[in-house]
Amino acid sequence: MSISNKHRGVALLEVMISVLILAIGLLGLAQLQATTLKHNESAYLRSQASVLASDILDSMRANRTAAQAGNYNFAESDTPAVAPSNIADQDIADWLSNISTVLPVGSDGLIACVDSNGGDALTCSSGSMYTVTIRWIEVQNDGSRGTTTFTYSGVL
Repeated sequence: MSISNKHRGVALLEVMISVLILAIGLLGLAQLQATTLKHNESAYLRSQASVLASDILDSMRANRTAAQAGNYNFAESDTPAVAPSNIADQDIADWLSNISTVLPVGSDGLIACVDSNGGDALTCSSGSMYTVTIRWIEVQNDGSRGTTTFTYSGVL
């Protein structure tokens, strides 16, 4: 049985096409792996932000009188106390320290209260909505670095 000259190299061509298809598939898997890692990191940071926001709200529930007096309100322009003199300042300092430890460099947190009863002497009356905002910098879907904001609200 002899192979005709017309069919020489066909097997080699088939192998080369198979290797090309396999290479394209492996590149697709590598891209999928890279995307998965990026989204896992994002999910991890979001879950950490959720835990940190819940933590400060629990601290506020434990110190409700100070929270209603507005001692836990923390704006972007505020700086944490260097030597906290009360429980609220200590809670905020610890919370901000945890944010800087767990989340990427440049992360920050804010706490605001929308008073439900402006007629009383309390800054944040019973039933007021507290909003905890945590921001950090991470890689966005388009590959650029941007700020991600996580907002958690609750009533004490």
